[in-house]
Parts: sequence; C-alpha cells; structure tokens
Amino acid sequence: MLNFIVTTLFSLIVFVLPAVASAEPITVTDMFSSSTTIEGDTFNYPSGQAEMRLVRAEFEEGATFPLHTHATPLLGYIEQGELTLTKEDGTSQSWGTDESFVLGPKTPPHTMGNTGKGTAVMWVTFAATKDLPNLDLAS
Repeated sequence: MLNFIVTTLFSLIVFVLPAVASAEPITVTDMFSSSTTIEGDTFNYPSGQAEMRLVRAEFEEGATFPLHTHATPLLGYIEQGELTLTKEDGTSQSWGTDESFVLGPKTPPHTMGNTGKGTAVMWVTFAATKDLPNLDLAS
C-alpha cells in the first residue's frame, strides 16, 4: 500500500504538476473607462428595470446612420475601420480601430458614418432599462 501511495505521488509530481504549470495564463486588460461623455458631461443610468445590451453594427464603406439621439449612456468600441460622429452644427469626431468612446442623453443629435476604407464594425454597450429604445431618430 505504501508503494502505491509513493508511486501515485511521484506520478503526480512528475507528470501532472508540470502540465498544469505550463498552461497558458489568462490575461485581463482594462481597455477603456470613462465617467464622462465625449462632451465632458457626466451621466446617470436611467431609472427602471436595468437592462444591459450589446449591439454589433457593420457600416459598409460610405454608409451613414441618420440623425439620432440616445436616452441612455452607451460605450462604443470600433473593432475595425473608421467611424465619424457628426453633430447638427457640423462638428465631428472620428474613431478608428481599437478606439472607444462614451455618449449619453446630453450628446446632441448626430449621425454616425463610415469615413474610412472598407467595412467598419462597431460594438455598442447600452446601459438601458427594459423597453427603452437604444436610440431615437431625430425629426
């Protein structure tokens, strides 16, 4: 019996521990955080039953989403390409691959368009409430 225990422990030390020790580690990287929007405004989460949403939007080259606003805070991340937010007053701001931004209810009406080459891909996380739309088209 002692032989069996010694052999088992030896096997664990020689074969199992090196395999576990050489496993690839998990890397966690904070990519972006902000407590203000692109205008420098703070934001509050809407009241009601909280609902987080994740949306992936693809913009073909030259495509522009119409003038709109957001009733909730959102975090945008550009996976690929270049997107430009243009406000009613004509001012604009662009983001490229691996860049992020925050918008909120105080962000003026704006469009979002692909101003780069090829398809642009944007991921958006909305801090919303149940039944509240992600955006409102401007009239």
